[in-house]
This record gives sequence, structure tokens and C-alpha cells, in this order.
Amino acid sequence: MVNTRRTGSGSDQQEQNNQGTGQPLPMPPPLTPEQFFQLQMQMMATLNNTVQALQHIHAQPPPPPPPQPRDRRADFLRGHPPTFSHATDPLQADGWLRSVERQLVVAQCDDWERVLYAAGQL
Repeated sequence: MVNTRRTGSGSDQQEQNNQGTGQPLPMPPPLTPEQFFQLQMQMMATLNNTVQALQHIHAQPPPPPPPQPRDRRADFLRGHPPTFSHATDPLQADGWLRSVERQLVVAQCDDWERVLYAAGQL
């Protein structure tokens, strides 16, 4: 297979010659002890930075879970609101209305829920 990518290193001619002859590439020159030590220190610094980054990620606590949606209907019914069928005295109807309104406030219902839940008590 022909190598179609260009690396821009200028050694394309040498690579083609080595591929065509089947000879292995020559070995790089040996490292001096100073070069080896410097390369080893660079690798250790890179490894140390990676470990610190991973520890920083794990040190942060996970975000709290989202709050669970409240069941306002259950909160409303938990207060045992009275049911209303009929009343001859307007004060009885007013008392029922105030009692149901109190339970709706405790359950923190919005206007739409107030209509639904109060109608369910009729």
C-alpha cells in the first residue's frame, strides 16, 4: 500500500527508498545520560500533572440531584379539606371556602390547581 499522507518532514524520499528495499530504518543515535535524565524528568512531570488533574476532578463533590417534583394534590388532600354539597346558611359556604383556601395555600398550589382541587371538593 502506498503512503498517501505527507508529513512535511522532508524525509519522504528516504521513506520511499526504505519501503522499496525492505530494509529497516536506521537506529537513532544513542542518548547521553543527561538527555535520558532530562527526558525521564519531563515524563515524570507530565505524569504528575495528569495525576493532580485527576485528583482535582475527583475532589469536587458531585452536583446535588435535582429536587423531586412535589405532589401538590397529595399535600392538599393530606390536610383533609371538607367536601361541600349544599348549605342553607351562607356562613357555612364561606367557612368551607376559607377552609379549602387554607389547604390550597399550605399545599402551595397555583391558580390552575386551585380551581381543579377546589372543584374536586364540591
